[in-house]
This record gives sequence, structure tokens and C-alpha cells, in this order.
Amino acid sequence: GAPLVRDCSCRGSSGFAHLPCIIQYAESTLRNAQERGGAVQCSDICRGFLTCPNCNQEYQNNVKYEMTRALVACVEREVTGTGHGQELLHATALTERLFQLDGNKEGDKTEGDEIYGKLLALMDKMKDCDDISESFKAIELDIYASMCNFDFTVGTDDSLKRAKANIAKVRDICSAAGGDQMHLLTYLDAMMKDIESKLSGKDLQCEHVKDLNFSRQHYIDAVETLGQSDPTTIRSGVDLAAALYREDCTIEATRLLLKLVKIGRQVHGPDHNCTANVVLALTKVEERRVIVKSQKRWFKALRYEDDGSDCVLEGLLPESADDPKVEESGTIPILPGKGAAVIPSTDILPFPGTPVICHGLRLRGSSHLNGKIGDVRSLDVDDGKCLVHFEEEGLEPTVVKIGNLRVLFELPEES
Repeated sequence: GAPLVRDCSCRGSSGFAHLPCIIQYAESTLRNAQERGGAVQCSDICRGFLTCPNCNQEYQNNVKYEMTRALVACVEREVTGTGHGQELLHATALTERLFQLDGNKEGDKTEGDEIYGKLLALMDKMKDCDDISESFKAIELDIYASMCNFDFTVGTDDSLKRAKANIAKVRDICSAAGGDQMHLLTYLDAMMKDIESKLSGKDLQCEHVKDLNFSRQHYIDAVETLGQSDPTTIRSGVDLAAALYREDCTIEATRLLLKLVKIGRQVHGPDHNCTANVVLALTKVEERRVIVKSQKRWFKALRYEDDGSDCVLEGLLPESADDPKVEESGTIPILPGKGAAVIPSTDILPFPGTPVICHGLRLRGSSHLNGKIGDVRSLDVDDGKCLVHFEEEGLEPTVVKIGNLRVLFELPEES
């Protein structure tokens, strides 16, 4: 039979089921609503297909992909009649499905084009109906947002131009409604930058997508709109951590990711997709990059030994000019099969972004920095000094001799 699946936030043995059984249960929610009579609420119908009845969290990945397919099939098969309520439900189902399709894949592209046409036809029917005017305004926003997303994944010049037009429509709707749609608008702003980059052939996205302030605001908006445990919020947090890491704010990025890991494990479980993504990001920012002075290249520091006099690096240093070189490439070079190297700590320099702790400062104007932690923001190899930005509020960025810094492998708990 079909394998057991679980792509929600259930724990232990709970939540595992056959996909056909999950679909059958969701279909029963629709039939029960039909039998009870009265208006069928779109949110109630869709919830059975999109949300686990045990943990009340959205399905993820392939389960969500298949459930949205089943949702459309069920609505088109089970919901009869030509009333505006049925049209609204049909549009809701099609919108959920379109969000899951990748226009870069042939099968999804064909299905998406068909759904796109159906949604345009349904909007023409519903837009002038007074009895569903408020509901239509809400679904209209989602329809155009799903179209933006699909057009962007198709990626052709025509589809990208169509996505730009649909983004403009979303903005117009949000402006007219006056509601709080900041999270959606910031997401579409990022998409617009990507679209402009693709259409122009130039890398324009650094102004917004890679901008730290933009990423921070996006995360704040997600927390306020969706709550801190929502998977979308957690993904925004990972994006913010990546932006912080790019700006060499590794300590702040690590603190944020540790918080997100805790939330992800408590609410969604360790196997959930969003939790796994946070763990992956945390693994990256917890790497400690250093330069070996005698080699002028990057290595990953693992730990100190012999009371800090030696440092263990991943990868064995070349012993002669005939040994293979590793070129600087913006990533940490790992020398496969070479094991680890132990070298004097005086021969390593913390790379920008590496967390450090001050020690051995004796001058009156700097001794208060002993035991303080911060990120290296710049490195002067020739002078042997680093500019350190400290985590503690009120401490000014300070140039510190490398001999008074040690790499910080584990962050202390926040006070």
C-alpha cells in the first residue's frame, strides 16, 4: 500500500497516515458541510486539506503539494451549482493550488496556465456581485499574489512582466483596503527586485533583498502578523540571520537562530522542514573562520588545546611548495582526507565575522574590555589588529591587537 507520511508538526508516532487516508478525511469535511446545508465557509473547507487535524499546523512539502491538488479535484467534483458562494470556494481552492506550483517544471507550468485562466474567468464573474463583495476583496488579493508567485517561477520575460503588473494590482488593492498587509508587501518588494534583476541582467537585488534593515523589518512584520512560531516567520528569521551573517554580525545571527531552533523544536518538532532549515543555517554561522598568517588562506578553527596555546584547524596545512594549494573563494577551504592540523594560536588571525573574546588587556582605557565578546568587523593583517564590535550595549567598537583576542567557539548565555 501507500507509505505512511507526516509533514506537519506532530511528534512521536502521532500524525503518521497514508496520503489517501488524509485526503479521504479532508473530503469528508466538505461532504459533511454540504449535508448540513447553509453556506459553506471557504476557510473551513480548505482547512481540512491544508492543516493537520492533530497539531493544527499546515502541511509541508510534498504532502501540501498533493493536498492542494486533492482540494481542487474535490471542489470541482463535489461542489455543484453556479452560485457566487461556489465560485468563491472554487477560486480559493485554485489559489491554494497555484501557490504550490513551480512554473519552471513542465507539468506544473501546464497545470498553472490552466488554473490561471480559470481564476481570471472566476474574477470576472465575482467582481460585481454585491452579496460577496467583502469576501471577493479578500480572495482577490490572494489570487493576484498567487499569480505573482507563479509568473515569477516561470521566469520568462513575458511572465516576469506579467508578475510586475500583478504586483502593482496587489499594491493598489492593499492601498484601497487600508489594512495591515505589510508582510505581503515586503515579500513582493523583494520579488520585484529579483524581477528587475532578471529583466535587466544586472544584480540589483542587493539594495533590498540583501539589505539588513529590509530583512529585519520583514521579520518584525512576520512576527507581528503571523506570530513567532509560524513557519513563514521562522523562514523570515533565517533570512534575517543570513543578512546579519553577511554583515559580519555573527553573534546576533547565532542568538536569533538559537531562539528559532528552540521554537521550531517545541512547536513543530525536530523533523519539521522549517526546524531543519534553521539547524542547517545555525551550523553554518557556528563555523569559526580564521586565516593562518604563514599561509594567507582560510581554515575552519575547531577548538583550542594546551590551555589556548594551540588551535586545531580542519584540514592539514601544506608542508611544502609542492603541496596542493587551496584558492580563496569566499568559502572555508576544506582539504579532504587530510584530517586536522594543530598550530600555534599566535599564527592564526580571526576572519571578519568571527566571534572573539578579549583577554590580557592591561591599559586603563581598555582593561574593562577583558571578558567582553564581539564580532571582528575588519582585519589588518600587517598591523596585527582587528576592529571589534561588542555585543554589550554601550561598548564602542574598538581596535584590538590580535594577541588580546581569542576565538569564541561557544556563546555564553545571554544575561
